[in-house]
Amino acid sequence: MHHTDAVAYLQGAGEPFDAAYSVYGAVWFTDPGLLLPVVRERLRPGGRLVFSQRPPVEGCYGCQASYIPRGADEDPMVVKRWDYEPAVWLQLLAEYGFTEARATVLSAPPGRRTVGTLIVSARA
Repeated sequence: MHHTDAVAYLQGAGEPFDAAYSVYGAVWFTDPGLLLPVVRERLRPGGRLVFSQRPPVEGCYGCQASYIPRGADEDPMVVKRWDYEPAVWLQLLAEYGFTEARATVLSAPPGRRTVGTLIVSARA
């Protein structure tokens, strides 16, 4: 297990990957202009990138920021995330050399929650 910045880790020397996935993780919280090129570079030809995150709130696209409370005597932490409609993710993936990209929003399962999950996949 590695605890480091995703871009820095991917830029390090090492074997290429067959697949990379992010479950409500690095792809959501890292500028795609920085992350997607290095993911693409580290994937073997035909390798797959798959990620999931919440779908964007209507009208709130691109880089969004939230304050996350910490201790009573600490300023809140600022967390940035990148929210795009499925079609925009497809465009970004194509721009960085990915193919066979698919993006869909899965509905929430039956129950009280109504927000689904955005799932995106593409090939290097």
